[in-house]
Amino acid sequence: MKRRTFLKTSAIAGTFPLLNPGFSWATNNLDGDDNILVCVFLGGGADGLNIIAPVGEGNYYDLRPTLALKEPGSGIDASLDLDGFFAMHPAMDKLHQRFQNGDLAVVQATGLTSDSHSHFDSQSFMQRGIATEQNIADGWLNRHLSLQANNDPVFRALGLANSLPLSLAGNYPAISMRSIEDYGLNAGEIVGPVIENTLAALYNQDSLLDIEASKALTSMSALHQADPAQYPTENGAEYPDTEFGQRFRQLGQMIRAKVGLTTACMEIHGWDHHDNEPEVLPDILAELSNTLDAFATDMGTDMSRITVVTMSEFGRRAYENSSAGFDHGYGSFMLTMGAGVLGGKVYGDWPGLAANQLVFSGDLDITTDYRTVLAELLGKRFGQDDFATVFPDWTQAGELGVFV
Repeated sequence: MKRRTFLKTSAIAGTFPLLNPGFSWATNNLDGDDNILVCVFLGGGADGLNIIAPVGEGNYYDLRPTLALKEPGSGIDASLDLDGFFAMHPAMDKLHQRFQNGDLAVVQATGLTSDSHSHFDSQSFMQRGIATEQNIADGWLNRHLSLQANNDPVFRALGLANSLPLSLAGNYPAISMRSIEDYGLNAGEIVGPVIENTLAALYNQDSLLDIEASKALTSMSALHQADPAQYPTENGAEYPDTEFGQRFRQLGQMIRAKVGLTTACMEIHGWDHHDNEPEVLPDILAELSNTLDAFATDMGTDMSRITVVTMSEFGRRAYENSSAGFDHGYGSFMLTMGAGVLGGKVYGDWPGLAANQLVFSGDLDITTDYRTVLAELLGKRFGQDDFATVFPDWTQAGELGVFV
């Protein structure tokens, strides 16, 4: 190895740990008025039956004699009525208000149609947009974006997460950051630009190393130019002081900075409630509910172009276990909020909880493949029509009518 190459390699090796893992790049072309999709992954297998509870079915209470939600109107901690049959967990009062206002919709008995009860496999399948193992490494959102790529802005696709979400992984360039503050060369307002200018002079050739360094520097320059941290929270919104809540606050800043963002992936983990669910579910549901409500409040009129969708790799067993929790299940739920959502309604065919209606020896069945919801969203809001590419092992069979 030549001395110059060695020095450059050493420099970039010392610099790139300061960059967010999963970093990628696209050309710098800012446009801040496009529709925006925000995907929220609930990692761990959220208990849809105690989040959007079928309180109108007696079997629900038979299967969950000590852990079922209280019926609406039954006193303290009673569930929140949605439509006379389904009710929302009381910790989600802010999202319940948005449901009543027509800003939020629910899809019940939905999910990944795979017989795997493995977190790793199911999360991988769902984020790759498939139902069975295939030789497909990229994510469904990456394929969607690749079909629409055209001189795109640096920050068109963003994952605010510890690493690049698998749904964004692939040939289409996407950026991942833990936070705005942590992204780039964290060396201060004076030293940072000096380092960047020095590196820019070093990496101006055609080698792969030079190209990747140039890409990194371009994205950092774009972020510094936009300076999203300058934008305060608006409309009295109060984000939870949690990692998830603060990442949504920063997502709002990125949107307000008009960096060309059209796709964002967020994650909130901690839904694997094998035991003591009544002790832990209310807190994480309140965090989810309060964060999404704060985001919608903060964005104000910008919500006319922002659509939020949630999903989880699977639900929980229909019957409670002996540890005040629920083991891995099958069918779960999705939430959709914001632009284009025909809210105030629970969508999907309800399969029932009778013994002969459960699958895998005790799971809620799936009547709506999660890709049915996502395909309708991509088609209605983003003009996507090549679903054979986006979801290669899925066949479109009508829409639920969740979006306009």
